[in-house]
Amino acid sequence: MPLQALRVALTDQRVMTEYLPAEVEQRFLGGRGAAAWLLARWVPSKIGPLAPANLLIFSAGPLAGVTFGGLTVTTRSPITNSVSHGWASGRWGAHLRRAGYDLLILEGQSPDWCWIRIDGSQVDILPATRLLGLDTQATNQALRRDLGDEYAVLCIGPAGEAGVAYSAIVAEGAFAVEPAGAGAIMARKRVKAIAVRGAHPCPVADRQRLDQALESINRRIAASDVAAGFRQYGSLCYAQRAEELGALSARNGQSHTVSHASAISRTALAQRGRRESRGCEGCLLACHSAYIRKNGEPVAYPDLEALAGFGWRCGLSTPDAIILVNDLCLRLGLDVSETSAALAFVMECRERGLIHAGNLAWGDLESVVGALRRLGQRQEKRDILSLGVGEMQEVYYGSSAFAPQVRQLAFPALDPRALPEIALADATAPIGGDYRYAMIYEPFLVEPPVWLPTDPSNPHSIQGVVPRLIWHERFAAAVDAAGLCRRLALLAYQIAPAELNELLAATLGRSFTSVDVAKIGERIVTLERWLAVQYGAGRDTLPHRWTEEPLEDGPAAGKLPLLNDMLAEYYRRHGWDEQGRPSEARLTELGITLPA
Repeated sequence: MPLQALRVALTDQRVMTEYLPAEVEQRFLGGRGAAAWLLARWVPSKIGPLAPANLLIFSAGPLAGVTFGGLTVTTRSPITNSVSHGWASGRWGAHLRRAGYDLLILEGQSPDWCWIRIDGSQVDILPATRLLGLDTQATNQALRRDLGDEYAVLCIGPAGEAGVAYSAIVAEGAFAVEPAGAGAIMARKRVKAIAVRGAHPCPVADRQRLDQALESINRRIAASDVAAGFRQYGSLCYAQRAEELGALSARNGQSHTVSHASAISRTALAQRGRRESRGCEGCLLACHSAYIRKNGEPVAYPDLEALAGFGWRCGLSTPDAIILVNDLCLRLGLDVSETSAALAFVMECRERGLIHAGNLAWGDLESVVGALRRLGQRQEKRDILSLGVGEMQEVYYGSSAFAPQVRQLAFPALDPRALPEIALADATAPIGGDYRYAMIYEPFLVEPPVWLPTDPSNPHSIQGVVPRLIWHERFAAAVDAAGLCRRLALLAYQIAPAELNELLAATLGRSFTSVDVAKIGERIVTLERWLAVQYGAGRDTLPHRWTEEPLEDGPAAGKLPLLNDMLAEYYRRHGWDEQGRPSEARLTELGITLPA
């Protein structure tokens, strides 16, 4: 069935509904795949990220609204100048599909700040003056108070309004769209929030078959030790293993050792106070939770990236400090990984005497909170911290060697020197340096599932790394195109490829094999790579520190990623040239038709 898109032309406040060509659903399924196809058609290289003609695409694949789903947001990023997609949990994507749409496309720029209300075929563009300055949770509460709890809301926070390059979109006041990039585009289009209500069930070809597939998945989740760890700790269940492998490094990657490691362990964070589950509708994994303050107010429980970023990278030494800063990022609408990277980079620049202004220092909570609050304020002169690591390294001479970025996107806090999978994923992701493009968390599993391609008996070896990464890239792309939750399918490894095939077949009414689904993922990965090349990407690399300066302590001491060796195999297996460029013949082989 052709995908239905809701187009909102902000410049002249028009709303249109149209169907994409049937081949898009057949070759790319939906979700992230359909969004990549749209970007390739409508955003050529001459249209810059901040141009009104750039698109901001919200998409949910066919399983969103039917089972455990999520939301993908795609655009051309102001950070990398390239293709960008982020993902978030929650029910917003399900509501979009239940409202009758597979995609929401924002184009142009609103004359004034606005918010958008979608209630089935009724779509309104409304003034947002009263919402300006509100944080993401206050915005969510204000709109749901007016509209009712049956609406799902996503919005930007004060950081987006203030023009921070790495500002994030936040769904339902709880789920950040990560990695960063889309928040700044939403602000540029002067859209504060989008509220959607879906009142109609999504079509399912065979409900009994779908229920049987879900029952099998739920049995695994109920019996899985990994799933139990997620219910207790969220993605922090991997923190101990990450530390044991040397993947947590301190002071912007200068060392493995922090004196306060036990004080900020997953156990210490979990014992901080009473928590309640924020698991998504119908999902037994329940991987999100919130602390409940004494006044009854919920505060987001930090994920692995917050612990690694603020506790290790920046040196914050108490659970309360990490919880506070993580919550502040969510409220302001800031990407946690980009924010921790920017803070740590500035701290090291000050330590080296490259910066004399400001007071950011390792482990200094007061200076960190002050810096974040300034990012959420509109200022005549922009705070340089608002630029992000990629631009800041161009300002401070001599800093590029230790700037944790690839194509100007800061990479998350897990150290690439410890794990070759992380190194290769950070280097090659077309969205910029972020291993979460492929969701390759396999090294942290004690017993990897049987459906993964190879068993990494030595996590520090490059043997088998390339096929493992390519498998994860393609499966992650297919999961995003299907509209399935990537935290469930990949972060927690609770969905086998055969089960994804079954979910799709039951929902869409046609058969899917693992080869079919892998081919969909391969098309998406290749098209996104082609887009990155069109937007200026060259051969992949990592900064000097992470390829030439081994850690001197910890489990990864003395190790460096053999990046060039891995890249040669990676490009060859993808069928790309030695610079990582897909040829037109390769695109044609995959059934990808380029825009004229």
